[in-house]
Amino acid sequence: FYFTNTSITDDYKYMWISCHNHPSQATYMAVVSLDENDPSIKAFPGIGSSEPANIPMIIPGTHDIIFAEMDTVYRADTDGNVTKILSLPEEFVNHRQIQQVFTHASVSCDGKNIALDIRIAEKTYIAVGNLETGEVTILNKFGRYYDHAMFSPVDPNLMIIDQDRWRDGDSGEYFPINNRIWLMDIRKTRFEPLLQNSWYYFDGTDIAHDFWAKDGFICWADYPNGAYECDINTRKPVCVWKRPVCHCHTIEREFWCADQSPYAWNEKPCEVLFFDRKTGKEIDIFSALPAPKIPRKGSYHLDPHPSFTKDSEYIVSTVTVFEGNADIAITPVRPLIELCRKNGRKVE
Repeated sequence: FYFTNTSITDDYKYMWISCHNHPSQATYMAVVSLDENDPSIKAFPGIGSSEPANIPMIIPGTHDIIFAEMDTVYRADTDGNVTKILSLPEEFVNHRQIQQVFTHASVSCDGKNIALDIRIAEKTYIAVGNLETGEVTILNKFGRYYDHAMFSPVDPNLMIIDQDRWRDGDSGEYFPINNRIWLMDIRKTRFEPLLQNSWYYFDGTDIAHDFWAKDGFICWADYPNGAYECDINTRKPVCVWKRPVCHCHTIEREFWCADQSPYAWNEKPCEVLFFDRKTGKEIDIFSALPAPKIPRKGSYHLDPHPSFTKDSEYIVSTVTVFEGNADIAITPVRPLIELCRKNGRKVE
């Protein structure tokens, strides 16, 4: 899964993975039993999406996942049984082609709603879907690209959405980002940039790949400058890990992981790194991943996307250690902490 959504169930019994058969851009799901006494992988070709941007998520406290295809959001269990959760209203779709229902599924901390960043005909509609009733409420419409809608882990009414770069589907004209991270509530009373005075690129920032920490801080990668966190009450960004990073992740804001950089894979191998905030040291998890055999084209790509499990016990990442083929690595965190504190590099 994308790094914002854990791939492993809370009880560590199952891991869900997205599968892809190049050159098709469609993805389908498989579930892996992590029981060493009963290992198995079950693939479900009918569970997935024709648009790889619709990243599923595990429903908290269950083994089931939420996924989207066309105009409908579904629930699937580890036996491959599928039930419908909701569909976009017919009068809203109005015979139009749905490009995306959500970037990566995100459920409010009270379990009531799912965030939807719907992409249709060069427009983005931010909406919420009630998981019990199936009702969809459109909150806002934008004439440009917003995505990565994510609910706060501590406030069921608050989400962040990202302004993203995009190209006009007719002319191919390119539109850059102005301000990346925006706060928005589901009551339609709030829509504002997290960093009021930030102007993407022009102020020396290159902000992306943002996410919520467990306590409601917002974190992100600033490609050349490092991994950041921000208290949404003070709006003061703090650079926690001062080094170039591409995707970074943390749960408790004490330990961090990142990849650097799959965007330069054609020039040099990619690193996957671990950082201990207490000591200010980092260590390699993977020091030189070779470029994948599958080219970076379209929505699907094999970036390592390292992320912590919910309790920070493991780091899950895509790896290409076997001649560029895609595999999944599960790295225990406790040995990394010991190695990092003993042999890690000091980050100044």
